[in-house]
Amino acid sequence: MYGIVINLFLLIFSGLPSHGQEETVLERIEKTGLLKVGIREDAVPFGYRDINGDLEGLCLDFIAVLREELKQELNKQVIAIKLYKSTLFNRFELVSDRIVDIECGPNTIRELPEYQIQFSTPFFLTGTQLLIEADKAKTIDPDGNLDNVNIGVLKNTTNEQLIAETYPLANLVQFQGVTGRYRGIQALRGDKIDAFASDGILLVGEAIVQDLRLGVDYLLVPKNPIDCEEYGLILPDNDPQWVSFINSLIGTSPARNLYLNWFGDIAKQLESIQSFCRAKNGDLD
Repeated sequence: MYGIVINLFLLIFSGLPSHGQEETVLERIEKTGLLKVGIREDAVPFGYRDINGDLEGLCLDFIAVLREELKQELNKQVIAIKLYKSTLFNRFELVSDRIVDIECGPNTIRELPEYQIQFSTPFFLTGTQLLIEADKAKTIDPDGNLDNVNIGVLKNTTNEQLIAETYPLANLVQFQGVTGRYRGIQALRGDKIDAFASDGILLVGEAIVQDLRLGVDYLLVPKNPIDCEEYGLILPDNDPQWVSFINSLIGTSPARNLYLNWFGDIAKQLESIQSFCRAKNGDLD
């Protein structure tokens, strides 16, 4: 009797999948032909909606390159892509809960033990800067304490934390939601705030979308960012095969050429910032 119970117990539990036996992302894609992707819609130029409401961005182009690489790796003629809208608030959960296989956006690489995720190797370097009106350049000195200067920030971001620590005498004005950065820059244009702080590349992208004349009517200060941050793709943890595949793709010519396609006009300015950050943080490559 005891032997029957023990054997039944072993039979039941041997049939249950353990964490170490979970299907890998590549195995699932090979079986289903489906790649599940999270992309932001509020982060120009990585992912955003154009004036016609169509999804555009560097991340969308990167996923197209990824699909072609998957076709070759898995010897499949067709790989379908299912897109999920990611935001500041759900991006980590989407990957941690295995809803998506990869999330592409301006995600600062850092330790997040509360989520079951990991980051790819860095694919972009940027840092926090202030967008200001050119005629206020003499009164808003980022090397000073910015006492009583009204600075717009996105709520619950690393930018907000950095600005609060760097300029404790400044007045922080919070914006949030998918349109937070857009509304923050609108507030700057309407003289409701004195500056808006965010990652430099995102400020550049939003300025282009809003037809701001950078270098003429508006400036990014300081010239070199206040801090330097590395962006990584968000990936599920405990899947070294998938991480290795994505990391190898980041360094390929097709992936690197996307950078020139998107940033050709301002590539020199961005390269200057990236060179500064490489010297500060170590070589991205």
